[in-house]
Amino acid sequence: DEGDALYALRTRLSDPNGVLQSWDPTLVNPCTWFHVTCDHASRVVRLDLGNSNISGSIGPELGRLVNLQYLELYRNNLNGEIPNELGNLKNLISLDVYANTRTGTIPKSLSKLGSLRFMRLNNNKLAGSIPRELAKLSNLKVIDLSNNDLCGTIPVDGPFSTFPLRSFENNNRLT
Repeated sequence: DEGDALYALRTRLSDPNGVLQSWDPTLVNPCTWFHVTCDHASRVVRLDLGNSNISGSIGPELGRLVNLQYLELYRNNLNGEIPNELGNLKNLISLDVYANTRTGTIPKSLSKLGSLRFMRLNNNKLAGSIPRELAKLSNLKVIDLSNNDLCGTIPVDGPFSTFPLRSFENNNRLT
């Protein structure tokens, strides 16, 4: 199922440099694919496509990678909304989707990521408010939502009481 989910992602992406050429759906185990890391039980725990010059959208299939701990999709040209299904990734420690052209809102479902320590969604085109539910993320140590088009107020409870204002700068409609 993890291989199917990753290959479904692959079909959504444009890959001019061939970084995904090893993603062969005929191989039973995606652990042999470049940019995919698995644990001792052959479960996908890391997807590292940062700075890979890929474009396109990420879809709901990523939510099927339930053992994923690190999702590194930064510095690409990924567009569209962040899928609600990412809220299924209960083991996720780091969500790095900065420096893309993501649109839409920050999904409330991300508040279900109890293991999350790092959330970097900066330098995108995200709009709407910061979901209050994110204040429930007691393990969150770093958040960067700067350089988007967010509005409303910054939550003040939970880990938000410790985040520096630079984590939210250049969102002209955010107070």
